[in-house]
Amino acid sequence: MYYDTEFNYRKDRDFWLKFILGMAFVSYAWKKWQVESDRVRMTARLEGYKNMPGHHFHNRGGVVVLKDFVGFERYY
Repeated sequence: MYYDTEFNYRKDRDFWLKFILGMAFVSYAWKKWQVESDRVRMTARLEGYKNMPGHHFHNRGGVVVLKDFVGFERYY
């Protein structure tokens, strides 16, 4: 018979609880960051991109979109 005198079951449950709550927080924070970055883009677009040179944009059927620059490659 095994007697758990050091309460290892409690440590194990505590670890998994913290792990699950941590993963939930990371997932929530990632989604929140995506929403807020989209909101920042939308706000900048609605304000008309003041004081920015014209070659940073392209026109998609009447919608002015800010180009994304990543390293030496451009993603539109």
